[in-house]
Amino acid sequence: MANTVILVVSASENVAKRIESHLRNAGYPVRAAWVTDLEDVEDVLGRSPPDLLLCSDNLEKAPLKAVVELGNRLCPDVPVLLLSERYSEAATLQALAAGAHDQVSCEDARHMRHLELICLRELANHQNLRELHAARSRLSDFESRHKALLAGSVDAVAHLQEGILADANPAFAQLLGYANQDELVSQPLMDFIAPESQAQIKDLLKQINKGKAAGKGTEFSLQRQDGSAVSVKGEFAQNRINGEMFIELTIHADARLPSAGAGQAGEAPSGRLAFQDRLTEALATPRKQLGAALMIAIDNLSGFEERLGFHDSEEAVLKLIEWTRERLQPQDQLFRVSTGELALLMERASVDDYEKFSEAYCRDCAKQIFATLNHEAQISVSIAAYPYSGKEQASTMVDELWRGVRKLTAGGGRQHTVLGPTAKNSISEREEAARAEQIRKALQDNRMRLAYQSIASLEGDTRQHYDVLLRMIDEQGREHPAGDFVRHAEKFGLMADLDRWVTARVLKLIDKRKGADEGSSVFVKVSEDTLKNADAFITWLTDAVKSRPLKADELVFEFQELRLQNHIRKAKSMTKALRELGAYIAIEHFGAGTNTVQLLDHIPANYVKFHADFTHKFNDKDMFKKMSQLLEAAKQHGMKTIVCHVEDANVMARLWQMGVNYIQGFHVQEPEVVMISSDGHRL
Repeated sequence: MANTVILVVSASENVAKRIESHLRNAGYPVRAAWVTDLEDVEDVLGRSPPDLLLCSDNLEKAPLKAVVELGNRLCPDVPVLLLSERYSEAATLQALAAGAHDQVSCEDARHMRHLELICLRELANHQNLRELHAARSRLSDFESRHKALLAGSVDAVAHLQEGILADANPAFAQLLGYANQDELVSQPLMDFIAPESQAQIKDLLKQINKGKAAGKGTEFSLQRQDGSAVSVKGEFAQNRINGEMFIELTIHADARLPSAGAGQAGEAPSGRLAFQDRLTEALATPRKQLGAALMIAIDNLSGFEERLGFHDSEEAVLKLIEWTRERLQPQDQLFRVSTGELALLMERASVDDYEKFSEAYCRDCAKQIFATLNHEAQISVSIAAYPYSGKEQASTMVDELWRGVRKLTAGGGRQHTVLGPTAKNSISEREEAARAEQIRKALQDNRMRLAYQSIASLEGDTRQHYDVLLRMIDEQGREHPAGDFVRHAEKFGLMADLDRWVTARVLKLIDKRKGADEGSSVFVKVSEDTLKNADAFITWLTDAVKSRPLKADELVFEFQELRLQNHIRKAKSMTKALRELGAYIAIEHFGAGTNTVQLLDHIPANYVKFHADFTHKFNDKDMFKKMSQLLEAAKQHGMKTIVCHVEDANVMARLWQMGVNYIQGFHVQEPEVVMISSDGHRL
């Protein structure tokens, strides 16, 4: 229950705090987040749904019926409860009629106990529903993969229900001479059994239905579409899908040894020397497109050979070679450089083409079935590609390819990589550009999120202080911390847009928390790009706070010390303008520069946040002495002090003795559900 979140829709934050306090005192470490209107409810449900929703009655901006309808539309599994001032049968009927699951009240201790039990019941039901959906999803995925495997299998497989063909795969249809397996569905199996085998199969099916003889190999004859008979050995077994019993008939493929001619066709030029000689020629030959050498290695070759045996593993590799040839262009050259390794010389338009080829090859090879005499082999491979300019040495390239592909197979296989300096630069540039585009798209689609980490007072200050941490949700729904993408945003000039997005969301949050019982201060980081273009940001912020001026200590803008020192004139002008608008100023990474104390004379900061090195090296005498001197300097300037990255209780106690005002870090509190932001994100 540690990650359980209850969303409380009410006019006062005190209601949410009272419910959270009661449940936590009862031993359930849940978090109660508070919102006030339907807009916030919609944002929360659409992006980061809670586990339970309590909606106060008689809310003009969030009527129960509208909240229930939103829940049914956006996340139907989240239970909704009506929260009334007083518990009554009439209120319960009202709740049920509106579509809520029940009605609760926090009027007194008895009703709070009732609320507790109802919440536990609904949370348990919600958890069961989530597990049921997950199980259904896994079952659906299994059935899809099973169906795909049957469709691609060289074994002939058919499903029978009461003697009727309910399903068949392409191999079964091909065995009977039909082009499409759909032609067989709904037909009696006996229509496809040769007359001389019908009595035998009828008796066998009766025995299987009685629970006997299942799974045994049986020799019989099938009658093909052209009237000819084919002798097979099939296995009949009972199985169950979606609760329905059926009989599965499996006829293993009649794999034959390849003829001598076929074997030669399946072979490729052998040896690393042959590959290296051709590569040397290719490097010296003018090209119209980008040339590359690729090495393909079978993953876990020793296990592959042990599983299939010497003969079948070799036959499977020959079939892999033939399968590879079918994917190549006429000018491509294929080599077999060792027992389980192939090499290619190719020409394509760009590095992208090699990446796409490698990705598709690894993916499709894993799905392919290579039938040998005694096995149906599935082969997973890894690929290393080395695009070349013509100035490289062939021997060096071959060695790097060999090391690169062996590293991939040792790391689990089914991987591909592109080697070489040209490729590395190209890949790096494309990755950075793609990441920047991902950031732009996330801003456009409103897929940024704000997390809040508490800044705890060591002096008993009841005002809540929060440091804003930016998160990005990618198109697959994965969450990325700012460290994963900020450097790309800086390189492509996106930081100013991010700063404004964060500030706008925080301003909206501050406005919506005006009904909170306790005041709060929210710290927002300011980038160097915004500092350089201070006038544009001040103009934008002035307009943003025009309708609702800032109150003292509500919004604190954080600037890194070195950036302030590098742009001191801009910094003095900007911090002065921010203070005139009602914002407070904080200097973070405090103590990182060489002129830290002098900076305090120029920047009228309200807070200073020490650089993490002072915490990490807290027991170092020189660092401790410097920290003490900076603490004294900050106090002389009337600035509050914050020490971050506090992860040890002993350090926290000593900081208190030193007179530090606030601390922050994972020992204090991780970024979590301390509030709901204006864009509805669970934090």
